Amino acid sequence: MEIFEIAEMLGANINYESLLQTFFKDYPDAIWIKDKNLKLLSANSAFYEHFNKSADCCNSSGEMQILQEKRTVTFSIHSEKKNQVLAVTAMPVLNNNSVECILYISKDITEQEELKERFFVNKYQLNALLENIPKIIYMQDLNGQYITGTKHSKAFFNDGFDYFHKIQLDFQSINATRMCEDKSVIENNKLITYDKEIVDTRGIPHWYTIYKAPINDYHNNVIGILVMAKNIDDEKHLQAQRETFVASLGHDLKNPTLAQIRAVELLLKGEFGALTEEQREILGMLLDSCKYMNAMLGSLLATYRNERGVVKLNYEELSLTDLAEDCIGEMIYIAKDKNVNISIEKRCDIPFVYGDKVQIKRVIMNLLSNGIKYAFKDTEIKIKIYNEINLTCFSLENRSPYIPAEKREAIFAQYVSFAEAHKELGIGLGLYTSKKIVNAHAGSIFVESYEDERTIFGFKIPNVKDSICAAKTVSF
Repeated sequence: MEIFEIAEMLGANINYESLLQTFFKDYPDAIWIKDKNLKLLSANSAFYEHFNKSADCCNSSGEMQILQEKRTVTFSIHSEKKNQVLAVTAMPVLNNNSVECILYISKDITEQEELKERFFVNKYQLNALLENIPKIIYMQDLNGQYITGTKHSKAFFNDGFDYFHKIQLDFQSINATRMCEDKSVIENNKLITYDKEIVDTRGIPHWYTIYKAPINDYHNNVIGILVMAKNIDDEKHLQAQRETFVASLGHDLKNPTLAQIRAVELLLKGEFGALTEEQREILGMLLDSCKYMNAMLGSLLATYRNERGVVKLNYEELSLTDLAEDCIGEMIYIAKDKNVNISIEKRCDIPFVYGDKVQIKRVIMNLLSNGIKYAFKDTEIKIKIYNEINLTCFSLENRSPYIPAEKREAIFAQYVSFAEAHKELGIGLGLYTSKKIVNAHAGSIFVESYEDERTIFGFKIPNVKDSICAAKTVSF
């Protein structure tokens, strides 16, 4: 039974000293009683552990309110002796509707107050952080309403104004896909990131990288979305310059490559004299290499002739096994230089996929080229072609340096290359391009690396009957 209930039952007919000493002598919280003149009548032992004298537990305004309004009040006081904060509930004990005395019961809330203080400190620190980060970062609820964010982010959310780059974006252009993106984050409970072209009010296009991450509660339920928008106009401009250079270089290399092919063909025809079998074999490998380079240059030029590097995909039924054998034939001379043997293991009931032959071959060539480049000398590359549920899979395993997990995550990014670490030449486009092509075919690309120096690269794409999600184009 609560002390207030006891007091109400006994009313004025109560021996306060007896009540406190009998029922609440060893009660852990301080309890005391004052008369209507606010003189201390009695207190339990816990009271004297907190206070030296009755004045220490005084709250004049609160106590006067009890006497005047005859109702319970709560207030906080500080215990000097134990350096604690106490929450006090004080209630009038009435006799004939007059205040006979006031009953006080306290509770130690020091920990809660400290937590509250830390919370406010953290809140101020967070506010300072949000005020000074020169980024567009904000939080929104599940209904798409703005909650909080960095300085000037609300202007971007509400009106499409990018304060940091002084760009007034077309608000309709921002909102065109916002609801669909938010729904994806909420339903999948995963971060999404993408580059988005947004026009300003003058019709000038600008590029932004958008990050949207779920905000979760303790039960991992999505309760909001964290959004970050970063202007990447400068990066896009630099990328365009780089692409123009690559396209120009590809164009300039086209004619010399064709000249090499023609010269080798003439040699093989015996136009300049008879050849030995060994010479024919070497020239044949050289011709294959030149033709492959010419095909890649053609693909490169076709890519940059299309607006923003978009290439139309020409789908047909094709065999990964046949493509793999063609690629091995074209790369065999490079493998021989390192004494690397290449084998194919075929374990598939459905060997065909539905895809663009040139682009899928490009993926296999990239993986095979990397596999040979990084393989240890005098080792074997094992290619496997097999089926999983609704998928045809290609994997290439070699013996090569271990790739740590943090590097595996970045290895398919644009212009990321670890060739320099292995004293090789590379610009970090092969795996990036391969991932783009595989994703366009509704597939996935993967890498696995083990500390026993086995590395596996591969991809999986749907079988013919399951390729309904495949894209019509691929954008590099």
